[in-house]
Amino acid sequence: MSWSGQEEIHDRLEKLGEYETISTFALVYYSLIAEFLFGESRASQGIRLRFAEFLEVVERYHRALETFATEEQVTLGNVRSAAEKRDIGLRVLLEQIAVDATDGEPEVGRLLLSAECYYQLAMVDRVVERLETAVSSGADHPLVHFALGYNRFELATHAFTRYNAEAGTREVDDEDRFRLACLSAVSAFQDGLRGEAFDGQLHWWIGNVLRAAGFEDAAEASFEKSQEIFDATDCLDIDEDAFGPGIDISAEYEYDLLREGGPITEDEIRRAGLLLRRSYSQSDLLGN
Repeated sequence: MSWSGQEEIHDRLEKLGEYETISTFALVYYSLIAEFLFGESRASQGIRLRFAEFLEVVERYHRALETFATEEQVTLGNVRSAAEKRDIGLRVLLEQIAVDATDGEPEVGRLLLSAECYYQLAMVDRVVERLETAVSSGADHPLVHFALGYNRFELATHAFTRYNAEAGTREVDDEDRFRLACLSAVSAFQDGLRGEAFDGQLHWWIGNVLRAAGFEDAAEASFEKSQEIFDATDCLDIDEDAFGPGIDISAEYEYDLLREGGPITEDEIRRAGLLLRRSYSQSDLLGN
């Protein structure tokens, strides 16, 4: 595609930022993928082309959702149809990038892109596997560790809890294995700590996972650390090196990630994936 160069991808990311159905975290994560693919090697150019195709698929989907929002009546079938078309595009893309394995930064970008495709397809086990491989391949970045910790926690919830319809809550089936899986998620969050503003987000999520695992005292200590960082951040200018290499925080949506004054919530994370998942219920769409 003619728009697969660096400037064109940046423009595509800015365009995505105009849609209300996409989250701030998703935009910054996509920006990180782009940074890993901005080399001039043949591998970088090839995977950058795949990334351009991914952005086109995602934009087409969000454009459809925006159209639905302007209509008086939107059927569940219409939303499902848009999601199914998106899913087909992602599956085709996954088949293509499966044969593009390389090394160095292009490989990290490929793995992060693959993880995002699997996330949108709700295949959490594969998300975790790709993110773990990306980290071992050099993706030592707070956002990657954040994504890994979150998805490890999601995987633990899927594997070791069940929904109690009568109580309306999730119950742990295997407490020991659930706790071990939660501690694995905590470990990923901790690997992202850098002594910078984003640590507040990581400590907040560490607290939530520790609380879910039953470690209440440790959870409260993490929440206190998180609040201290959020309070201090309100009084500080953003350091352009806060995220380390790979993120240009001059973009408005990236400043917003740090200046919103609180942690990235469960609702905000799920906003990136709720409308991008294969399965929909009426309660999901109506917010019940």
